Amino acid sequence: MTAPARPHLGTAADAGAPARAGAATPGADHNGQNGVAEGNARQADSTGPAGPSAEEIHARLDAWLADTVLAPEADLSVPLFDLGVDSLDLIRTARRIEAAFGVRVQLRELAAPEMTTAQLAALVAERAARRRTADAAPPGVGHGPVLLTPPQEQAWEEQTGDRGHWNQALLLTTRAGLDAELFAEAVRRLVVGHASLRLAVEAPPARRPQQVVAAIAADGPPAEALGPVLDTMDVSELVDTELPAAITLRCVVEQEALNPRTGPVARFVRFDAGPTRPGRLLIVIHQIAFDMVSWSVLLEDLEELYTALEAGRDDAWCAEGTSYPEWAQALAAHARTPEAEAEAEWWTDVVSTPATIPLDHAVTDPRAANTAHTAATYREEFPRGLTARLHTAARAHRAHPGDLVLHALGETLADWLDETAVRVDILRHGREEAVGDTHLARTTGWFTTTVPVRMDLAPGSAAERLALTVGHLAALPGGGVGYGALSRHGRPRIAAALRAAPLSDVSFDFEGDDADALPLRTVLPDMAPEPVGDITAPHWTRPHLIEVIATTDDEVLRVEWWYSTALHDEATVRDLAARHRTALTALLDTAGADAAGTRGS
Repeated sequence: MTAPARPHLGTAADAGAPARAGAATPGADHNGQNGVAEGNARQADSTGPAGPSAEEIHARLDAWLADTVLAPEADLSVPLFDLGVDSLDLIRTARRIEAAFGVRVQLRELAAPEMTTAQLAALVAERAARRRTADAAPPGVGHGPVLLTPPQEQAWEEQTGDRGHWNQALLLTTRAGLDAELFAEAVRRLVVGHASLRLAVEAPPARRPQQVVAAIAADGPPAEALGPVLDTMDVSELVDTELPAAITLRCVVEQEALNPRTGPVARFVRFDAGPTRPGRLLIVIHQIAFDMVSWSVLLEDLEELYTALEAGRDDAWCAEGTSYPEWAQALAAHARTPEAEAEAEWWTDVVSTPATIPLDHAVTDPRAANTAHTAATYREEFPRGLTARLHTAARAHRAHPGDLVLHALGETLADWLDETAVRVDILRHGREEAVGDTHLARTTGWFTTTVPVRMDLAPGSAAERLALTVGHLAALPGGGVGYGALSRHGRPRIAAALRAAPLSDVSFDFEGDDADALPLRTVLPDMAPEPVGDITAPHWTRPHLIEVIATTDDEVLRVEWWYSTALHDEATVRDLAARHRTALTALLDTAGADAAGTRGS
């Protein structure tokens, strides 16, 4: 399950929620390609009616990748895979391509082992030359009942209490003097374009829950169409010293304003501070409808919609691609395909691996005691130079930096539990376009999925054990979405076998150096200083007993250990963190020496 684990923060990690809001930094694409199309029929690219040339596209792609690839001397002519570009980088690239050139490239195409920027440029140029508008449903159309996706359904089952207070939230500053009517119209078009913002869950007794999407009018007064989705609070009469308290109080109230059964699942509250002072915008979205990657899509679209409307461009609309309910349908259908069912043996073997940790405090039901109210964290910060060594070693071993941090965690757990293999649940973005004919780079929704991984740590050299972990992660069938699909939507025999194994007690999420990157520009220039309030209710059930979240913000590796004080003492977690630090440092010493013949500095 992928839900936020840190209730005292404004936002949470890629556990289905955005990164720490208070520390966010602008992550704009300075080439100006952000992702809102001019209507459902996109205008021609500025390079002319024939479309941009492969050379022009190639130059743009190289500029984008130069911002992504850490090594300044990197040869951008090699395959993307060899540059260390990860799947989230590919999602951003697909979004930029669609925004800049009006064509779609699937993630499976971008992830092909032989794909280079030159080949990608040729592909985009060819599609741009024969660009045509895809058939699409009318803007704002509703969608009939479909099953919940696996992370949605699992979370719905686990949260047995009131499910309304279980959110993601951002509080942003707004440019002074925003036009209220234009802003309302921009929000209306945002909600029209993203089906996940109009979700509701139908959960009749003794039946599987389903999700529906409400229709919304694409014309007429925006206030009538939006209803409770948008509200404005006039704070223009308050002096600067009075603003924080008023904003904070309203944020606390709004955290309990969502209703996943009847709607709304999204609230936009604009604080109007008058024509000369920056205002605020609070966005609260229920966890059932949103994940971390969705924030960049949403904020890009809102910025571009308002800017276009302000410039008099009335044809600006969102271009979502495959909608979230369509993805839910595709995933459920995928679970009954021979390709998905062929994965069942893999996942059955993985979930048989030990995954239970000892407790410091005996309780009747550990998962029931593991609530947001009892959550605490211990943070470990590594020396600045270690992050560079981490990336160097990862490239040398054709791995992701997070793979090495995860492997060190596996070594730590195996030593603690005295096991030769351990299972950890890892969080992945889940936007796998290998499922059906889907285009998900611009779709908002809760895609983040939990995938069980097995780490074999039997006796052998450090390099051999690392190779086993890297190989296992690289071989995950279909990026891991098949596990959730089979366990929730597969044939009864397969689903029962997979669901018989409990979740691992430990989860891992590597957010990397993009954890705080949000596309903040002119309409929404920065994060606001006021707190957004608790995003989860105290009774919210945490899915894992210990959650390990790693970031490399500001080129410094930080590892957070989230745990429950009802189950574990801080001393236990602190000891695990110290063991992990030792294991990772030793791994980088060995990996660096194996790769380069010399120890990293």
